Amino acid sequence: MSTTDFQEATAQRILHLFKDEGRRRLLLADEVGLGKTFVARRVIELVKEWHKAEHDDFFKVVYICSNANIADQNIGKLGVDNKMNISESRLSMQHLYVTLANNEIAKQCNQGEMPETIIPLTPMTSFRMTNSQGTANERALMFCLLRRLLALADIIDRLSRFLCMGVKSWDYFVSFYEDKIVSAGENYISDMTHKLEQSLTAEDIATLRQISTTNEKLEFKDKAIIINRLRRVFALISIDMLDPDLVIMDEFQRFSDLLRDEKEGESEQAMLVHKFFDKKRDNTKVLLLSATPYKPYSTLEEINEDGKDEHYNDFVQVMDFLFVNPQQAQDFQDKWQGYSSALKRTDVKEITPLLEAKDAAEQSLYSVMCRTERFNSGIIKDYKEQNVEVKAEDILSFAEGQKFLDMMAASDDKKAGNMPMEYVKSSPYLLSFMDRYELKKKMVAGLKNIDLNTLHTDALLLNKYKINNYKSIAPNNGKLELLHNIVFGQRHEKKTHLLLWVPASHPYYKAGGLFESEEARHFSKIILFSSWEMVPRMVSCMMSYYAELYTFGEIKKTESDLRYTPEYNAKGEPKKRHGLKRLDKGNPLGYPCIALASMYDPEQWFGAKLSDIRKEIKQKVKEMLDSHTELLPLRKRGSSANIVALMKVIDGQSDETTAEAFIQNDAVEILTDIAIGSPAVCAYRQSHDADDARCVGENIVSIFNKPESAAIIDMLYRRHAEDTYYENVLDYCVIGNLQSVLDEYAHMLGSGKIANDLDEAIIGTSTLRVDTNASLGTEEKKLAMRNHFAIPFIDKTVTDKSVARTTNIRKAFNSPFRPFILSTTSIGQEGLDFHWYARKIVHWNLPSNPVDMEQREGRINRFKCLSLRRNIATLYGEHFKWDDMFNAAEQDLKGNYSDMVPFWCLPVSDLSDEQREKLEYIERIVPLYPLSRDTYKYARLIDVLSLYRMTLGQPRQEELLCLLNGMNLSEEDLKRLTIDLCPYNRIENQLNE
Repeated sequence: MSTTDFQEATAQRILHLFKDEGRRRLLLADEVGLGKTFVARRVIELVKEWHKAEHDDFFKVVYICSNANIADQNIGKLGVDNKMNISESRLSMQHLYVTLANNEIAKQCNQGEMPETIIPLTPMTSFRMTNSQGTANERALMFCLLRRLLALADIIDRLSRFLCMGVKSWDYFVSFYEDKIVSAGENYISDMTHKLEQSLTAEDIATLRQISTTNEKLEFKDKAIIINRLRRVFALISIDMLDPDLVIMDEFQRFSDLLRDEKEGESEQAMLVHKFFDKKRDNTKVLLLSATPYKPYSTLEEINEDGKDEHYNDFVQVMDFLFVNPQQAQDFQDKWQGYSSALKRTDVKEITPLLEAKDAAEQSLYSVMCRTERFNSGIIKDYKEQNVEVKAEDILSFAEGQKFLDMMAASDDKKAGNMPMEYVKSSPYLLSFMDRYELKKKMVAGLKNIDLNTLHTDALLLNKYKINNYKSIAPNNGKLELLHNIVFGQRHEKKTHLLLWVPASHPYYKAGGLFESEEARHFSKIILFSSWEMVPRMVSCMMSYYAELYTFGEIKKTESDLRYTPEYNAKGEPKKRHGLKRLDKGNPLGYPCIALASMYDPEQWFGAKLSDIRKEIKQKVKEMLDSHTELLPLRKRGSSANIVALMKVIDGQSDETTAEAFIQNDAVEILTDIAIGSPAVCAYRQSHDADDARCVGENIVSIFNKPESAAIIDMLYRRHAEDTYYENVLDYCVIGNLQSVLDEYAHMLGSGKIANDLDEAIIGTSTLRVDTNASLGTEEKKLAMRNHFAIPFIDKTVTDKSVARTTNIRKAFNSPFRPFILSTTSIGQEGLDFHWYARKIVHWNLPSNPVDMEQREGRINRFKCLSLRRNIATLYGEHFKWDDMFNAAEQDLKGNYSDMVPFWCLPVSDLSDEQREKLEYIERIVPLYPLSRDTYKYARLIDVLSLYRMTLGQPRQEELLCLLNGMNLSEEDLKRLTIDLCPYNRIENQLNE
C-alpha cells in the first residue's frame, strides 16, 4: 500500500522536523485507524534516503511496541527487509543477534548499498529486569561468554551448575549458543570479553565466585538477584551496540513509564531506557506513535478522588520528553500557560487575543507533534434500542450466588461476602466460567461445608447432560440473550448458523438462496469487548454451542445417539459420522483444473443469473467431454476419484489414475460446478499459480472436513452418502459465490496469491474446559466445550506458542471464514486490526474513559473496512473489480477532501437521500440494563469524545468547558479554537490563502 496524501504530508513534516529543525523526539498522534504504521514506514524510507546521502555505513531501526502480537502484525508493514526475530527480542541477548545480523546483512549488500535492519523490542521481555531467573536461552548465552573471562576460568563447572537452574537440556542450550558465538567471529568475542571485564565490578566477580561454594544453599530470590544483575550488564552492552538511527515506539502510552525522568532508586527498566534514550546520543531519533498519547479528559470527580489531574500530568510528561532542549521546553511551557490563562478568562468580549494565544501554543506544539483526524464520524451508527430486559434468570443467578456465599459464611461463622453485581450482569453460569477468579476459588474451597443440593445450581452451573445431548440451554442473562438474537434471531430464523463464510460484499452473479437472504447480505463478524476475562470464555463457549445446537441438535432429532462428546475408536477418530473426514486428500475440490478455470470468466458473466451461467458452462463442458469419448469409456456411476482423473485428462496430464478414467453420467453437472466454484479452480483463476491454488483448495477442504461444517452440509442437502458429500460442498461453494469471496479477500491482502495467508487463517477448533453441575471442585471432570463459531482472545502470556496462536486468531478473524465472533478484554484493544470482515462492535462492559472507547472502535473503523467496502459496492457496483470501484468512488466523491475519501470514510452529507438510505454502517452495540448507572456513564463517554480535543492539554477540563459554554461562542469560533496539528490541513490552508 502506498501512502495517501495526508499520510505523505505527515511523513514529510516529520522528516523536515528531524532533518531541518534538528528535532530528535516527535509524536505522531493520528486518530485510531488512520494508518500510523504506514506513515512510520514512509518516515523510515525518507530518513533512510537522508542517511544514505550522508554516507551512513549501516541504517538501524528499533521498533518498540507493547506486546509481541502487535510486533508480529506490524513489523512486516514497516518496509525494512532485514528483520530480527521477535522471539529473540530480549535486550540481554541483542549483542549477539545484532552482530550476527549485521555480519549477514553486510555480506548480502552490493557495493554502494547501505545495509539496513529493523529490531523489534517489547518492554515486558526486552527492558524489564525483574527479579527473575530469565530464560534458559539468556543464561546459556551469558555462560558461554562469562566462561571466557580469566577471572572466572577456574570455576566454569560450578558457574554452569548455577546458571543451569535445573534445566535438563542445559548442554544443548550451551552448545547451541557456543556455535552462534563462534560464528559471530573473533572480533565479537574479543569485544564482548573486553566489555564484560569493564562492566563487571570486582564485587560482581566476587559474588560469582562465592556462589561456587554456596549455590545449593542459596534461596531462589537470591539466585534471581544475581542473575538479574548479569542480565542488566548484558542488556546495557546490547544498548551500546544497537546504536539505532531511528527508534519507533508504537502505542507508547502502554509503557509511558519509559519516558519518565531518571530518579534515584528507580527501576532497572527505566535506567536501561534512559541509557537507550540518552540525550548525548545525537544520532538517534525517536518517533512516538499513539492515537491517545495521554488521557484525554478529566472530570472534577476524578480529580478530587486523589487530588491529581491525571490528564494534565500525562500531557506534561509527554511534552517534557519531546522537548529535549531545555530552552525549547521552557518556551513551550510559557506559550501553553499563556493559552491556558486566556482560555480561563471570564470577561472575554473580543476573541482575537484568545485566538492569538491559541495559535502561538498550537505552533509550538506542532513543532513536536502531528495529528490527523477523520473529518466524518457518521460511519458509526449508535443504536439506542439495546436496553436489556431484566429476566427472572438474572435475579436467580444473583440470589443463588449470594445464597452460596451466605451458606459458606454461616458454616465458617464469618461475615458473608457479596456476589458482585457486575459479575452477574456480565455472565450467566458464573461458576462455569469464573476460572482464575479468587471468588470462585473461595466458593470451591467452601464446598466441603455446604450441601449443593439446597441450591438451584442450574443458575450457576451448566448442565452436562443437556450439553452432551444437545438440549436447549437458556441464555440466563439479558446481554447473552441480546447477542444470541442479534446473531441467530430469537428462533434462529436468521440462518447464520448455516454460513461458513461472510457473504461476498460484491457477488458476481445472482444465485438466490442462503447467501442472498436479507440477513446474509448484512451479515458481519462481531468483535466484543469486556472488562472481565470470564466474558470471552462464556461468549465463545455459549455462542459456539448455540451454533451446534441448531445444526447437530437438529440432526439429533433423527439420530438419537448423536452426542456433544463423541466416542472415539482405537485410532482416536470419532466414531460418529459427523466427526469423520468427508473429503480425502485427492478430492476434486483441491485440484486446480486449468481447462475448467478457463471456461468461466466471472467478469464476462458479471451480474447474470447462476442458472444462465450453469447452462452455458454445461454446454462447454459437454463439448469438451464429447471430444474425449473415443478415448474414454462411458459409465453410469462414478466416484470423486474418477472426477479428479477426468480433470487431469482434459488438462492433458497422464498418470496411473488417468488410465482408469471414464465419463460418468453426471460428469457434466459436476464439472460445471467445479468450473464455477471449486476452491482450487477459483484460486487458480485468481493467481494463475497451480501450487498456490492447490494449497488454497486444501485449506478450504479442511473447513468442510470439520464436523460442524459436515452437519451444515447434511442439513442443507439431506444427502448422506459419503461419496456425494463433495457434490454438496461444490454446490454450497457455487451458491456462496466463492470466487467473489476469495477475490475480495485477495484485494484486502493486496496479492493474487492467498495460500500462505489462508493457511495461517484456517485455525482448528479449540476447547475450553468448564465446570458443570457434575464437576465443580473436580478438575478432571470438567467438560471440554468447543470454540469455533466464536473464540476468545485473552492470552496474556508472551511465548513463541502464544504469539503464534494469537497471530493465527487475528488472521482468522480477518479472513471471510469462521470464527464469526471474537471476544476479548483490553488485550485486543490497542494496535491490532480486526476490521476486514467486522462492522459490529459490542461494548459488553463500558470502558472507564473515552480513550478506551476510541481504541476499541478503532479496531474495526479502519482502511477499507467492511462497512466501507459494502457501501462502495452498493454505490459503484456496476464495476467488476474492487480497484475500479474505489477509483470511481474517488473520482466521484473525493472533491477537495483528502484521501480519507473513499478509503476511510464517505462524505455522507454530500450523498443524495436515496444513496444515504442504502448505506451500511459500523454498528455500536451497547447492551444496558434499565435504570443502570451505565446509561449515564455511556452518555458521558460519547459527549466527552466530541469535546476533549478542544481542551487538549488543559488542567481542570470540566470547569474549562463550562467557561467556554458560558462565552456563547459561535460554532465557527469554537472550530477556530480547536487545536489543529494536521500537516495536510495546513498545506491546504496555505494553498487556499
